[in-house]
Amino acid sequence: MAINALQIDCRFLDALSDAILIYDKDLTILYASGPAAEILGIERETLMLKNCKDIFGEDFSDEIQPHSILEIKTDGNKRKVKVTKIVTPDNFNILIISPGPVIENQDILEGIVGVSKKMKEVFELIKISARSDAPTLITGETGTGKELVAEAIHKLSSRKENPLVKINCSALPENLLESELFGYKKGAFTGADKDKPGKFEIANNGTLFLDEIGDLPLSLQPKILRAVEKGEIEKLGETKPIKVNVRIISATNKDIEKEVSEGKFRPDLYFRISVFRIHIPPLRERKEDIIPIAELVLEKISKKYGLGRKFLTRRAIEELMEWDYPGNVRELENIIERAYFMSKTKNISEDVIREHKKLSKTITNNNLNNETNGKEEKNRENISDKLKSKSEIEKEKILESLIKHGSISKAAKELNMSRVTIWRKMKKYGIEWK
Repeated sequence: MAINALQIDCRFLDALSDAILIYDKDLTILYASGPAAEILGIERETLMLKNCKDIFGEDFSDEIQPHSILEIKTDGNKRKVKVTKIVTPDNFNILIISPGPVIENQDILEGIVGVSKKMKEVFELIKISARSDAPTLITGETGTGKELVAEAIHKLSSRKENPLVKINCSALPENLLESELFGYKKGAFTGADKDKPGKFEIANNGTLFLDEIGDLPLSLQPKILRAVEKGEIEKLGETKPIKVNVRIISATNKDIEKEVSEGKFRPDLYFRISVFRIHIPPLRERKEDIIPIAELVLEKISKKYGLGRKFLTRRAIEELMEWDYPGNVRELENIIERAYFMSKTKNISEDVIREHKKLSKTITNNNLNNETNGKEEKNRENISDKLKSKSEIEKEKILESLIKHGSISKAAKELNMSRVTIWRKMKKYGIEWK
């Protein structure tokens, strides 16, 4: 069968750095991408019409899992490769074969999907970081998976049998954050009727993950620095220091060097927490990861709810590949989950994806307009009269929350509204959400 009969647009496949093979129900290879020859060590023309068993051995079958480790034999040499399998609505199979050695402990990294060169570098850095107790700083935009990277480092480290304790430095007011981090003695303040351990004590001999550390108040930074440098803390209401043995992993979506230069973050603390650094690139810079992530989400949904497998159509794949994902992996996961449940057949069309793009563009345009208007208004005397109305702000918040979570229930929870209230406001503002 000719490749143009597959009803698959292979333009984006040729742009990937991985080897791409498409085969039919008889395991006959119908298409091989440009990099396939280099990665598999076989000429591209030779690959065409070969059987998959010729590449992966007689044990290869169509029943392989969506994410597998397979052994290939080329030029008399055997080696293992990571393979991602995608099934199209036309019942053709796409194999994405990643170059390079298979990463050890891949099960630990399974939640972090990446076939791109940039993500393979992240995987290697995770392994290197896990070999020591050096404080590690993970940077990246919101939704890139910084917490997953922290979890992987802990699970691969010598501290894996001890606790991984997490705290979000931006989620609590300063006084509560201090008591959560360091604990307090009975009578330290009104309502402190008993001793309470802080996160540092709870994480003793394990790992403490300080998420959003770029939002850590300046007043608490010397105490964190002392904990990192000397391995000791002081509870609220206590003058005697407590020794702790904790590995620190931090994360931020901020430009922390800029925070340091502006005096918002202590330079000595910055250097102490970033002995080892891992940057997670945004999804728009590693588009070859989009479809493998989408396929994994579809697989998880099917298993979680015990429902049938659904597949992305050609146009749906193209729509996904064309989007830049300002919300990164989290946004992609929300799109796919919503598309799964909105689709009435096993084939997921591009409609839901286009609807998401439309909503996201509306918010972006509103933000750009507001930014432009704001710059103009700064030169006017009565700027307060030009600010957005309460209803405009509320509409934007609802739209942002809907796109962020992909769910009316979750958006209502974040906005502290009931489902009835959010439905009423959506109707009032003309927000359509299926």
